[in-house]
Amino acid sequence: MMMPDPFSFMFYNTENFYDTMDDPDTMDDDFTPGGFNHWTAERFNDKIEKFTKVVKEIVKPDFPDIIGLAEIENKTVMQGILDGMQQHGLQHYSFIHYDSPDERGSDVAMIYNTQTFKLLKSNPLLVQLPGIEDRTRDILYISGETVNRENLHLFLTHFPSRREGTDLSERRRYFVASELRNAVNKVMSEQPEAKIVIMGDFNDTPDDNGVDEVLGVRKSFENIQKDRLYNLLYPRFQKGIGTTYYKGWLLFDQIIVSGSMLFSDTVDCKPEYADVFNPHFLLHFDRNNRVKTNRTFKGKYLGGYSDHLPVYLRIHLK
Repeated sequence: MMMPDPFSFMFYNTENFYDTMDDPDTMDDDFTPGGFNHWTAERFNDKIEKFTKVVKEIVKPDFPDIIGLAEIENKTVMQGILDGMQQHGLQHYSFIHYDSPDERGSDVAMIYNTQTFKLLKSNPLLVQLPGIEDRTRDILYISGETVNRENLHLFLTHFPSRREGTDLSERRRYFVASELRNAVNKVMSEQPEAKIVIMGDFNDTPDDNGVDEVLGVRKSFENIQKDRLYNLLYPRFQKGIGTTYYKGWLLFDQIIVSGSMLFSDTVDCKPEYADVFNPHFLLHFDRNNRVKTNRTFKGKYLGGYSDHLPVYLRIHLK
């Protein structure tokens, strides 16, 4: 009997991963050597080193096959990340990135292992917020095939932030959630048993309406239906585990799968295979001895990793 092949996903909001050049079309002036954050090549390269450490540690002794990313400025950043990974022996990776209309130039992107995932197609799903000048990030859709010829449909997303307050920003997240739901429905209408993985920073917890009601993600794993969506990190959320800190830990970064991932003869996927990666080096104790994220910035450059913790899922291909 053949041993199942491990296959793993991670998602990481990298916190403002910009290059050091000024792009006249985006609000990136703070991320230049002369800008507010004094964003130099040395600091950029240090962030690549730290990112690579996370990738090497997150699913040890393996490496992730799929890496979803948020807050990536452009292809220059992606190429820098890939070069840094290669210097640490992480070969055979490629990336997918599209410039989105986001005014800060902050996009989602994906890195994948070309030996374990064959890219079939990818495209950005443009999200046009109705009646709002504010532009937001695309949803990234990817279709590909694993080594056991399993077709996967991946969606990467970064919902609008809560910066202007929860209420004002909530309808924006509802709208993105409905656009994502429509895209999922389209895949499921063509392939009712499609294996779908959604990863992202939802700027909402699993209990908030955007994820719970609008996207329609289930939190119970009883009576699994192949055409429903399930939140793999809900058991962690119930234990108070989070991925970002604001007046307490919040689980904004989530991995959601279709029921056909959980109910399959060819894929072994369970909620306990998903988790938040929170080793000591990604954490920081504040003056009041509260554990928070070890951030790159907070008002000024701090030199940490990110204001979010990464999440991961390790499945087995039969």
